[in-house]
Amino acid sequence: MENLSTKTVREIAIEMPITTRIFENHKIDYCCGGKRSLEDACRIAGANTATVTSDINRILKNAESLDFEWLRETTLTHLIDYILEKHHVFTKDEVLHLTPLMAKVAGKHGENHPELSKIEHIFGQICSDLQPHMMKEEEILFPYVKNLEKAVLNQSIPSLSCFGSVENPIRVMMNEHDTVGDLLREMRKVSVDYKVPEGACPSYTALFNRLEAFERDLHQHIHLENNLLFPKAVELEEKLYAQ
Repeated sequence: MENLSTKTVREIAIEMPITTRIFENHKIDYCCGGKRSLEDACRIAGANTATVTSDINRILKNAESLDFEWLRETTLTHLIDYILEKHHVFTKDEVLHLTPLMAKVAGKHGENHPELSKIEHIFGQICSDLQPHMMKEEEILFPYVKNLEKAVLNQSIPSLSCFGSVENPIRVMMNEHDTVGDLLREMRKVSVDYKVPEGACPSYTALFNRLEAFERDLHQHIHLENNLLFPKAVELEEKLYAQ
């Protein structure tokens, strides 16, 4: 059985990626709030620590393989490409398609379900934050990190950045992640954990199902950046300039 009492949620999620399924089930923040101990994270989420620990040990015992474990050992370039292809593409596609679906459902059912207008507003804020955020990653931060890794491999000097140390844009990205994380929590609260009202039409049901999937994907997305990519990028830069 895994001893989890001395680990942070971040460490658990990195070392045993499959545990993120348990964190999602118990609404435990393992991305933005990953530096908390398991006990503190459970308390904030209103979850029973013993139950969560039991669930984690059970899934570890029954798992045939620890999915995504390879991400801990892969290159930063490969990790970035994975984030782009898996998460950035998904996020952009869902923003594009969920926005009109949200408007349709809110327009049709908003009179009887006023919370829909609040959800639509929160989702709009998330979209407005994510679009420039991902652009900054794709055009500035990620190319710089790839260049850093290439310089280390080739024992060369990387191109100068416009932002000084990589810690500077990472700090901005993490602050923006925190903002999106707060909005996701608010959207879940307003939707009452995406509970579909009785007799809801297929569009209403599809909207809430897809919003919940959107949330899960963003949690994984932010986790990979905050807890894997960003710390490794800082470490890589320090290693390069210490030579």
